[in-house]
Amino acid sequence: MEMDWELIQAILFVIAGLFILAASAGLWRFGPRKNVVYARIHIAGIIDHACIFTMLVLWQPYTALVAVAYFILTPVAFHSIANALHDKEVKK
Repeated sequence: MEMDWELIQAILFVIAGLFILAASAGLWRFGPRKNVVYARIHIAGIIDHACIFTMLVLWQPYTALVAVAYFILTPVAFHSIANALHDKEVKK
């Protein structure tokens, strides 16, 4: 039974790693264009949440607490960054 759980964890880690690589390729693909920052913020959020998902797979108490806090704080931080950028562009 323990071997099955380790296999499931390994498969999920590989899948999460592939998602992270795909998101990284998306970050690299975008050139210096207007409003690309919003897409980069979105992609960075996907990368972060994929990493937190892999932490949840381990399901240890301290990791779960960090993951819950991260799921709450990350969207707030990304929204604040995007809002600051939008305000800066509007004032121009």
